[in-house]
Amino acid sequence: MMNTRPLIVLALLLCLSRLVAIAQDDDSRRWAIDFRLSPVKPVVSLNETPDKYYDPLKAGGGPNFSFHLEYFIPKSGFSVVGGYEREQMDFYSGEVSADLSQFMLGGRWYILSEASALQPYLGASTFWNIGECRQRGSVYALSYDYTRNYNVKNPLLSVAPVVGVDIYLFSCVALELEYGFRFAINGHTSSQTTFGKDTTPYTMRSPMHRQALSVGLKFTFPFKFTSSDFSGLLDSLLDLK
Repeated sequence: MMNTRPLIVLALLLCLSRLVAIAQDDDSRRWAIDFRLSPVKPVVSLNETPDKYYDPLKAGGGPNFSFHLEYFIPKSGFSVVGGYEREQMDFYSGEVSADLSQFMLGGRWYILSEASALQPYLGASTFWNIGECRQRGSVYALSYDYTRNYNVKNPLLSVAPVVGVDIYLFSCVALELEYGFRFAINGHTSSQTTFGKDTTPYTMRSPMHRQALSVGLKFTFPFKFTSSDFSGLLDSLLDLK
């Protein structure tokens, strides 16, 4: 009976050498790092303050800072993303605020092929708070004669569907734009405000759900510029003259 082991070993070696050659010739994106600014707009579910009092709510927050590492799953259009998010939500121009230090983990699906300079994507993100859980305090404003007591419970977890686009300026450098709506799990901010001789406490309440718009820069690896990058840059410089 013919010994087939040498043939099997030879076939395996040929397959392995082919895979190594493909990997060496593969210039596709493997991973990336990005840096972002992400202002947020929290949802306010209740504000009882009557119009006769000057009490601008002015809910907002940011610019918040974040950075992420992203791994592109080969030939799938999907990626896994993780990183750190520093987020702040402000109410009453910052008199009441919630500070969150968060670990972010999520995934993305890129709709178009990698060859496209525009890379729109859909995804989902989770944000795990690793900072303070509760914040309490009070504010007294002499100029408008009010006292405000507040209580903040930061969510342990927030979940967000996201939609975004990477706009590649060069082969390995992209401008990032992303929008997400972050649902806070078991988080809330509330305050009770009394004005002068009016002892009625007027309540403000937020579930800490928020809209987030992120703008940043992404650097992909292997990090290298192509001839088309240099020719495009040269053409842009010549057009400026």
